Formats: sequence, C-alpha cells, structure tokens
Amino acid sequence: MNVPGAAARVDRLMRERGSSIAPIHALVGARMAEVERLYREHLASPVAIVDQLGSYIAEGQGKRLRPMLHLLTASMVGYRGPHDTLLGVVLEYIHSATLVHDDVIDEAATRRGRASVNARWGNNLTVLFGDYLFAKAMDLALRADSLEIMRQLADVTLRMTEGEMLQTRFVGRLDVSVPEYLDMVERKTAALFACCCQTAGILAGIDPNHRRALSGYGRNLGMAFQLIDDLLDFTGDERRLGKPSGSDLREGKATLAVLDAVAAGDGEVRRLATAVMDAAAIDDGPLVALRERLLASGAFARVQTLAQRYAQDAVRALDGFDGGAAATA
Repeated sequence: MNVPGAAARVDRLMRERGSSIAPIHALVGARMAEVERLYREHLASPVAIVDQLGSYIAEGQGKRLRPMLHLLTASMVGYRGPHDTLLGVVLEYIHSATLVHDDVIDEAATRRGRASVNARWGNNLTVLFGDYLFAKAMDLALRADSLEIMRQLADVTLRMTEGEMLQTRFVGRLDVSVPEYLDMVERKTAALFACCCQTAGILAGIDPNHRRALSGYGRNLGMAFQLIDDLLDFTGDERRLGKPSGSDLREGKATLAVLDAVAAGDGEVRRLATAVMDAAAIDDGPLVALRERLLASGAFARVQTLAQRYAQDAVRALDGFDGGAAATA
C-alpha cells in the first residue's frame, strides 16, 4: 500500500540509496564472496539434521550487512590479514542465531519470504540449532587468537540477549517509554553493529580512542538502521520486506512511531494500535487507519528525523580517520 508524505519518502529514499551499495561491493566484493564460502563451509556437518538446517539457513542468505560493515571498517583502518573474513562469518552466525531464536519467540511462520526454520522443523530443533550457531561462532572466533575480540563477542552476545529479553517484556504494551524503547534497540540491534566495527579496529591494532570512535559509528548506524526498519514495517512493500505489513504490531511489538504518539497523548493511536494487536484474524482496516493517523500526526516524520540524527552522528564519528574509498563508503 502506498502512503503519501513522510512515510512514502522513507521508502523512496531507501530505493534511491540502493544504487550506492555498488561501490561498496566493488571494495569488498571478493572478500564477501569468501565470507559466503566460509559461511557455508563451516555449516556443513556429518550430522544429517545439522547439515540440513545449515543448508537451509545459508540458502536464505540475507543482506550480509554485518560482515560487509566489518570488512569495510577493516579496510578503512588498514587491516591486511586473514581474519577479517573469518570474523565476518562469526558476526553473521551470531546474527543468524538471534534471528532463529527470534522466530521461535515470535512464533513466526516466515522469514525473508519463505518458511521460517521453526515452521519447518519445530521449536525444539530450531532452538538447538540457534545454540549451535552461537557455539560455532565462538569456536571460529578463537582462530583469531585475540582475547579482546572474544571479550567483545561475549559482551555483544549478552547485550543482544538482554535486548531480546526486554522486548519480550514489552510485548502487548503501549506504555513503554521512548528511552526504554531506544535502550532495547541499542542492545538488540545497534550493539552488534558497534561490535562489527570495533573488532575490525582490534584486528588492525589501532589505538583505544579510534576503536571507541569505530564503536560509536557502528552503534549510531545501527540505531538509524533499526528506526528506518521500524518505519518500513508500516510503509514498505510487502514483497520486498518478505513479510506482511505491520508484522511487528500484529505480534504485539509497538515500535517508536506508535510509542511516541501514545506518549504524546494521542488516544486514537492507542485505540487503533490496540485493535491491531488484539485482532484474532488479519484485518487491514485498523492498520490502514493507524498508518494514516501516524502520518498525519507527524510521528513518522519524527522517527525519520531521529534516524537521520543518528546517521549524522555516525558520520561525525569517522572524522578522525583518513579519507579514502572505504571511509567514503
């Protein structure tokens, strides 16, 4: 469904920016191909069910945004060793594990436009396979022979788990404050972006101040990424999203635009959001009305502005780094 105004501009911006990925692929394409090869290679197993699940996960692919970010950062800070592709796989395994567990918690039937792992193999095997991915990630990370990297990976796994636990406590609630929601996003999403960048700095042996700047870049980028993703859940093309519009709210997860409007005292947003969450069957009526209300109230525009602010803070975090193709990307 096309929505005029600020919400439509979000989706149009994402489409227009898509072409800017091409220079990034030119910089890290060969190493991304190696990440993909290693991702599949290390999921292969003589245990038939593990191999079957691993193949299914690998075939689902995804954007591989996190290893791409890690490789770009490693290039920017001058790392030339063999471990950036290895850690790219590690970071993607951690991300994949969280998605697998998320789908169990959310009772999701689809992921990226096809059946979720839990829908095909059931919750028991899916939870165990998510655990397997976490363990595999840590096993591979040991090959980088860096205690500091292991600390970072352990820390980010804990933070992401905390974020997921917070989200489960927020399901079905419209009284979650904006700061509470942003804290959850930082743990659940942005912390891994920060880790992608900081581990590249550790590999390159850069000084602590520059590593903190990389972490700040990744964290702010991750916050912007999630807020735009939240908007696209309302305004994006269902075929491109690979899931029905409004999936988050249908699952009881109110995102920032809704929480912002409710906090401002918008009773109609509260009523419509409650109707979407409570609907036993998929009914687009309350969702369409809610979308229009959020657009008219300026809630979509406020979230977009906040995402832009995080993106600008991310760019400023790179001021202390030398220019170059990777820094520009």
